[in-house]
Amino acid sequence: MCRYSRIVRMRKMTSNRLKIALGMAVMVLGLTGCGQKKTTYLEKGLSAVMEQDYRKAQEDFSQALVAGEDEEQVYRAMGLAYMGQKDYARALGSFTRALGEAGIRPTELEYDINYYMAICYYKLGEYDAAISCYDAIIGLMPKETRAYFLRGNMKLCLNDVDGAVADFDKAIEINKKDYGLYIDIYDHMLQHGYTEQAQRYMDAVGEAGSLELTDYDKGRVSYFIGDYVSACNYLERARQDNEAGAELISLLGECYKRQGQYNYAAVVYSGYADEHQDAEICNRLGLCYVEQGDYEQALLAFQKGKEIRENNTCMQTLKKNEIACYEYMHDYRTAADLLKEYMDTYGSDEILQKEYAFLTTR
Repeated sequence: MCRYSRIVRMRKMTSNRLKIALGMAVMVLGLTGCGQKKTTYLEKGLSAVMEQDYRKAQEDFSQALVAGEDEEQVYRAMGLAYMGQKDYARALGSFTRALGEAGIRPTELEYDINYYMAICYYKLGEYDAAISCYDAIIGLMPKETRAYFLRGNMKLCLNDVDGAVADFDKAIEINKKDYGLYIDIYDHMLQHGYTEQAQRYMDAVGEAGSLELTDYDKGRVSYFIGDYVSACNYLERARQDNEAGAELISLLGECYKRQGQYNYAAVVYSGYADEHQDAEICNRLGLCYVEQGDYEQALLAFQKGKEIRENNTCMQTLKKNEIACYEYMHDYRTAADLLKEYMDTYGSDEILQKEYAFLTTR
């Protein structure tokens, strides 16, 4: 039977980066020129990508090439569209063509494309190729902290712990006071099973002293050591002191859930969802209701997330969770209809076909 998705990572760097890239691309293109300006096919295509209308996006990008629009920008946008569809091989082809249209001198655009190529290689399990992308970035930008950090992550995937540590230490050397970076490194090393090496970075955070850490970082530290009560206290204080972002809200809700306080987690998520258009938070809210067996409220949360078209990188997950809710509520006909639409959009496999057969015979 179809089951709702569980969240296993607190940060989704790939999807966040894709959101930022699409938003910035549309904004920058929209600001070029003065007065009334005709919308380009590239702009139309990027807007379609943000709304996850990939067929229209590719049509617009094809028209952009015919119209003689900037080919590097267009092929980069095509790559983003393929990434949105999780077609990383075709995304790489588009990004490679984009780099082929670049000038002699590297610009921010080429660095950006290399970052996306690295993500695609990572998704395809080609870690050495991803490392080569970060090598290229570092070769031209030797103070690029993020590139060292991400290259270190790729080396962890290859079990090259010494190489990873060297990259992580270099990133810290550039930003010694960025204690969030220490915590990120600890998190990633822990996920790969390098507990002893990871602890060194958490120890460095502990040696920093409380005055040097933000409440958010204190909350993250408390979360990792399993002190969820303290984590909630710190994160609540961080939420009051500053405008809370989605990452803080996600972690705060997770800390309440770890204590079995699903009602508090739901309040945190719903309060943020009422003020911000964030599909991922809606998904977390829905999962929170599912844990409590309140499938009607869960369904409303998932459907609210689906209504968010712009920057929605978890539409597929929301649709899957919506189907599961209808199944839990014994509305098998609606679940079957939605599953058919889901398979038409995202493809089918043996498991989904069996699920569809089950639903249509209930």
